[in-house]
Amino acid sequence: PGLSATKSDSTLATAVGAISDFTPSGDAVDCSFGEISSAIAFAVENHDTQDTSEHNLIDHIGTSDGKQAAAVVFSSLPKDIPPVKALLVRIAMLRALNRLARMILPWLPLRPAQEGSAILGGLSGFGASVERAGRNRQTRAMAMWVQAPSIATRIRSCREILFPSVKQALLESMMDATATPTPLSHDEYELPREVRTVRVNRLKARRAMASDDTMLKRKHSVFSQLQHEMRGWSGAALRRGHVAKGHGGQKRAFKVKLVGEGVNDYSGPYREAFTDAMREVAELDQGGCGALGVLDPSANNSAGIGENRNLFVFAAGNSSGSGDESSSSLQHQVISDVTDEENIIRDEFSSLAMKKNESLRETEEALVFLGRLAGTACRHSIPVDLQLPLRMVWNRMTEERSGDKDTLFEIDLLACRHFGEIKAGALSLLTGQQWLLNSFVEGMASVMPVEIFPIFTGKELQGTICGNPDIDVDLLRRVVDYEGYDETDEVIKFFWDVLREMTSKDRKLFLQFVWARTRLPLKESDFEAPFKIQRDGKGDADSALPSASTCFFSLSLPQYSSKEVLQKKLLFAINNVCTMESDYVTNDAEVGEGWRGL
Repeated sequence: PGLSATKSDSTLATAVGAISDFTPSGDAVDCSFGEISSAIAFAVENHDTQDTSEHNLIDHIGTSDGKQAAAVVFSSLPKDIPPVKALLVRIAMLRALNRLARMILPWLPLRPAQEGSAILGGLSGFGASVERAGRNRQTRAMAMWVQAPSIATRIRSCREILFPSVKQALLESMMDATATPTPLSHDEYELPREVRTVRVNRLKARRAMASDDTMLKRKHSVFSQLQHEMRGWSGAALRRGHVAKGHGGQKRAFKVKLVGEGVNDYSGPYREAFTDAMREVAELDQGGCGALGVLDPSANNSAGIGENRNLFVFAAGNSSGSGDESSSSLQHQVISDVTDEENIIRDEFSSLAMKKNESLRETEEALVFLGRLAGTACRHSIPVDLQLPLRMVWNRMTEERSGDKDTLFEIDLLACRHFGEIKAGALSLLTGQQWLLNSFVEGMASVMPVEIFPIFTGKELQGTICGNPDIDVDLLRRVVDYEGYDETDEVIKFFWDVLREMTSKDRKLFLQFVWARTRLPLKESDFEAPFKIQRDGKGDADSALPSASTCFFSLSLPQYSSKEVLQKKLLFAINNVCTMESDYVTNDAEVGEGWRGL
């Protein structure tokens, strides 16, 4: 009651997807209907008792995670909801629809035919919708835009009733179909010559990022080194998905050589390169701006206000340079002596009419590479830590509509509150961000099939590319394997208690320490390998430090005598590690190259 049929179905689809995340298959179509029905019954029962706060639901003792997830989804519904049997009938219909959709979606057009023609192309004449990512953000022209009925437009309008697992399966099948073929090597343990080697000097990068020299950071950071090494690479080179024997099932497009660290790339250094690059683009300089000039903290982030204090926006250029107009490059003047229609057309082509300078061109090139890097990581199941706004980035990439005030609220609360007074400047900011988003999407389009993004919601696309922003200890515990230990051992209990008590920052450091990444997959079925905790029985346990193998997602844990000792040793290890484990002894020349200048 009170909800449209599409909205009701989308809520049920969300609930079923949340329940299936805690099943072995992780697929809402194939999981047991019995598990779904028991979880829905639990959610309805909790909804009827009006105990719908998320905190109370999560703390429900003896309740499975799937039931709790369903109850959280139902907590946002109105008080009166249909009986359980009616909901289960509707869910059965949705499962039948999605079972068919999984088979026929690869054969259906997901891009409206009019987008490939100038006919019915709106003001731009390009045949693209007004919200199309990388084109513009002009919504006043919607009344002049004719959306011709088609299968593709109907699929987009029903995206919320398609299960995330169905859409994810389509994306993965398209990425597999567009992967660049790689011939096998004569030695199955060696990488073929088509998989090129990228040299990265992380020691020099850390020295540069710790300095106050902006030019040094932009020259020697891991992000800049990767950009320099891949400057002539085509998208086909990054669409490789080679899996070598003994590499833990990790897909790769290239091999990483960490200069001066004496480590073989069995997948750990490959993931570490993406993790370090994404961490660097979000680092700040002394002035509170992005250290590499790629991302800047949002106004809410800088001021510490609003609900979204950890977000970043695309950098609008370096305004500290002398004699340039970088600080106003993304601003356009409002002309008052022209007609409304002329202003609409001017806004439609605003990204082409903006002033550009060398600083903004460098930012644009960096964002293209950031998009290529994020797309490559997604193809190879490596979630990236990109704290970008949902409405301004991910919703626009999936062509979901968001109002200007809602978009502004996410990044600048004060500007949103005074939107009426500073409307022209606020719209100019959003237009500039849309233009920079164009570069990010352009880079991603060379690696991923961005044409099918509109079948996802913004949140789903964000989860697909960025994974889970929180390190879920319970999720990690469900995929653990013990070697030499048992679940009931005291030291194992100490370990999980310490991990739960860690801050979010320390948990990310721990995950990078053991797996060379800072984000977990969204669900249990997305893990390609279990997390291994191995017993380290060498020497005095309380004087030893834990060690890890990032290539194989394993932690060697000494049998510490107390929780306090374990906490002290583990925090010391994750905060002070500077190189990866040594697989071989490096020669003097490589050591000198890696550590030169330190």
